[in-house]
Amino acid sequence: MALRKSIMVKWKCLAPEQQTKNREIIILVLCIVVGFALRFYTFDHKSLWMDEVYTFNDSRDDLRGQLNYYRENPTYLHPPLFFILTHVFYPFSKPERDLRIIPLIFGTLSIPMIYVLSRIFSPAIALPCTLSLIFMTYHIYFSQDGRMYSLLMFVSMACLYFFMKHLGTSKKTYLIPVAFGFAILFHTSYSSFLFIGLSQMFWFYRVNDTQRKPLLSSFLLLTGMTLLFCFPWILFLALHYKSQGFMDPLTNQDIGSLWSLALAVFNDWAPFLPLLIFSAILLVLFLLFAKNRRNALILLAVLILPVPGLHFYCRVMGVTQFISSRYFVCFMPLFFIALYLSLDAIATRFDRLKRLIRPHLLFLILFICSNVVMLPLYYQGEKQDFRGLANFLNGQLRDGDKVIVGTFTYIPGILHYFGVEPRGRHYEIPFSWIKPGKEFEFNVSLKSEKKSLNIYHSNIPYARYVADGSRLWIVVGKGPTAEEVEKIPSCVLKGYFDGSVALFRRFPSDASMYLFLWDPRSREEGINVPIR
Repeated sequence: MALRKSIMVKWKCLAPEQQTKNREIIILVLCIVVGFALRFYTFDHKSLWMDEVYTFNDSRDDLRGQLNYYRENPTYLHPPLFFILTHVFYPFSKPERDLRIIPLIFGTLSIPMIYVLSRIFSPAIALPCTLSLIFMTYHIYFSQDGRMYSLLMFVSMACLYFFMKHLGTSKKTYLIPVAFGFAILFHTSYSSFLFIGLSQMFWFYRVNDTQRKPLLSSFLLLTGMTLLFCFPWILFLALHYKSQGFMDPLTNQDIGSLWSLALAVFNDWAPFLPLLIFSAILLVLFLLFAKNRRNALILLAVLILPVPGLHFYCRVMGVTQFISSRYFVCFMPLFFIALYLSLDAIATRFDRLKRLIRPHLLFLILFICSNVVMLPLYYQGEKQDFRGLANFLNGQLRDGDKVIVGTFTYIPGILHYFGVEPRGRHYEIPFSWIKPGKEFEFNVSLKSEKKSLNIYHSNIPYARYVADGSRLWIVVGKGPTAEEVEKIPSCVLKGYFDGSVALFRRFPSDASMYLFLWDPRSREEGINVPIR
């Protein structure tokens, strides 16, 4: 009791500013603890999904191996920095843990980072932005995903933080970490070009009323340092470029319409219709009620332009790689900042409204509830359960069985959990035309002392694979293909492998897999799982 009174006396003796600062530190520490707990929980439980299998293979090489690979493949879609960092944990004794350690670290560090970043825009929005990110299921997903996106988001926030500090103080020393951060983004993912380019619009942003007009020398200094940090890698790629293709000629994925892409990004950041509608309204009202409309216009332009910009680029350049919200993760902090700045502007304009309903708190509750309701489903679900599929097949396969998959991308995941290592960096799946221009086939042959197995992906009718009397295992995703296979009288459903929390076109996407058996000699018992 005496100790408590002593602490209270010392607290009251502190200046009000110091009390506020100490209170903020305590709150921020609690936020970090809660955020880490949500991101650490079950982070190594889920099976590796398709992209994480690529991370596993890409990260096996050390620095010399990375340089050798990019010397031969300068047009590879991803730069090497994330793979070099992940290689620290090689050999991956438990890939489901080792590949996700760096995303977990930077996903957690993003919590204090968004706090200090949003505080530059307005101290009133720092805590709401931080709490929103803590409970955001979408961000928890990236913090438990063995890809580079949580690192990208953290570094982009750090870049923007030092950029705004420079604008507010005109100190050119702040431009050094900005340029260094831009270089990290560039060497981590080429998709960061969007952020690096559009963030230059903040040169026209006014952080405070005392801010001086940005000097041309500051812009040239930042541009020069960024190019200096990035030039060695650009030169390395240019020297080894020998007309290699940028896209796999066999990859033909529809990027979809601009509207569907924009809606998918917005849906991932603001799940469920009520939150999505309120968020859209707030972004519109931000431009109407903001005290500094130029600032609001710049912030909204940087937030909105990446989606049509990237879509237009892909259409013009003939890029056939489908696009999802992961390519815009660098801009997600600006989404929070714009929303809560809009609420701040509305509360300032309508003072009575602020006293009655506290719009910041109401929207924060709506945002947290919309995400918390997804968390149990996320923790229980899988992204793509290749581990479960491979384990099941290992216990069921007989000598001479065949496996055919509905999509080519299943093959690396199955081979990984079969314990088959690629001969090179990635799995090389032999491709052939059975009937030129009409029927194609990918075929991987596996042989061991006890049995042999062929894994196929093709557009050949399934009946031709069982014509010799061998059993055929059919792996297909949820949708029309699974429904068609279910109608085949000789096929029985033998397994269901969850993929209910994947991220493809939207989050969550259902990438569940169904395993059917076609045995021409006998009909076995199947399981009863709804497919539609």
